[in-house]
Amino acid sequence: MIRVFGYLAWCTAYNRTARQLRHLRSPRYVAALLFGIAYLWFMVVAQRPAPAAGELADTRWVELVGAIALLGAVAWGWIFGVERRVLTFTPAEVTFLFSGPVSRRGLIQFKLLHSQLFILFNAFLWTLILSRERFGVSPWLRVISIWVLLTTLSFHRLGASFVRTSLAEHGRLGLRHRVVSLVVLGGVLIAWTWSIAEALPHLADRSGDSPFAFLPALGEAGGQPLPAALTYPFRVMIRPLIANSVAAWANALWPALTLLVLHYIWVVRSDTAFEEAAAAVSLQKAQSLSGRAGRTNTSLAPARVTPPLLRLAPQGWPAGAILWKNLVAVTRTRRLRKAALALLGGGAIVAMLSFEPEGMLAEIAGWFAITWAAAMGVIGPQWVRNDLRGDLMKLDLLRSYPLRGWSVVIAEATASALLLTVIQLSLLLIAYLAFLGNDFMVPALRDRSLLLLAAFAFLPGVNLLGMLIQNGAALLYPAWVRLGSGRPGGVEALGQNLLMMVMFVALLLALLLLPVALGGGTFLLLRTALNYWAALPATVLTLATMAFEAALVVEWLGGVFERTDPATAGIGN
Repeated sequence: MIRVFGYLAWCTAYNRTARQLRHLRSPRYVAALLFGIAYLWFMVVAQRPAPAAGELADTRWVELVGAIALLGAVAWGWIFGVERRVLTFTPAEVTFLFSGPVSRRGLIQFKLLHSQLFILFNAFLWTLILSRERFGVSPWLRVISIWVLLTTLSFHRLGASFVRTSLAEHGRLGLRHRVVSLVVLGGVLIAWTWSIAEALPHLADRSGDSPFAFLPALGEAGGQPLPAALTYPFRVMIRPLIANSVAAWANALWPALTLLVLHYIWVVRSDTAFEEAAAAVSLQKAQSLSGRAGRTNTSLAPARVTPPLLRLAPQGWPAGAILWKNLVAVTRTRRLRKAALALLGGGAIVAMLSFEPEGMLAEIAGWFAITWAAAMGVIGPQWVRNDLRGDLMKLDLLRSYPLRGWSVVIAEATASALLLTVIQLSLLLIAYLAFLGNDFMVPALRDRSLLLLAAFAFLPGVNLLGMLIQNGAALLYPAWVRLGSGRPGGVEALGQNLLMMVMFVALLLALLLLPVALGGGTFLLLRTALNYWAALPATVLTLATMAFEAALVVEWLGGVFERTDPATAGIGN
């Protein structure tokens, strides 16, 4: 059966490669591919000077930083969850494999084997990225080391998703089948809490000197018996990558391979427990139905229905239903709720840390939040896609609604603009709280408060213009925009996204030029008479100009939407 699965995986890879080569006939594809290759070359090779011949990276710090990074990736999977996309079967696979003489374990092995194609590509890519680092034995051994690391991490995330899914869907019965996993997880959490509580005072004392003094303190804390034991699995995954000789690499590889095999066994057994829990739930449901049919006193607890965060009024603006639909599609996900709780908890923690005598940790968190808030202004419009880019695949349905084109466009763009604004303002609030106790920072607290109010005033308009650009690109050039929820990969997809990002930034700056010029000119003219109060009329004029531009763009795109025929556009069902 393994030979059959290998043949299927080989045919899939061959056909995918042939399809990508056929795309070279398209000038758009070639341009995106060349741009992606140029970007990778510029970022990976051209911008990284080769170290001196005798200079070697300190493997202790590489191992420590790598272990912490892997710990963060694993924690992310446990906290926020990872979908079981590895075990997603295509309709053809469901038709031919599920009806064939293939066991459940064989199906899982086939999908895990199929996922190795993507992992191998990433292993070669990371080998190229790390090609100039002075650690490790050779690039070929580094490929094997990275493959072992990525495969183990993939298996762990998959096993974690099994545990989370079983607990979420099967409740008490799922808990019974996850006793071992939950006991191990609970022990690790308790040990980590104990280790952090012991190391935090020492780290706080050393963090006030400089970042270079903080790293040795972190290394000392990580070298203690309990933290060293907790980070041992992650260090095992990193050590083959940093081995400086073939013998050291071989000695470091077999523990990493052992860890990989253990994760594979865990994944297979976890899925077995998952199906057993599902069978137990089905049996309990059948017994409940039979008890109800026999008029027994079987009592069923009422189902808990979570009230919607946003309610749709029975009357109102018709296009508001589209806005409500796009917002509910985001707010109903568990990941958003967990992210909101994480932001609230993070804000409270950094606010308390900001009043510490040496608040370096709070400052790092604050600057990190500011950086991401600024970056979201550029990359956020491509990430937040609850608008026409997700709904254009149902263009025939959208066109059947008794709505004007401009109302559909403004409702779609407003939904994604609101979500992006909430994300940015949340990050800026965390940054504001992180610097709350800093009395020596420039600008002062009053000026920082005014800047935060300015962000509340201007970000919604800026994001609305940005989302109108993104939705306009989807309407005018659907072949250049990723529609739907799929995530195409590859160098050509990277190049296409970068090209769209460059065009987006250029158009957004062009749209903001007039509002900024009018608002800035008004402020300079009235500053002599009104002092800093001149910012109020300048703000009003800037927002009014942005609203006027948005209205013109919405009216134009509404006409484009009404003239778009689903039969000829090539983007409908």
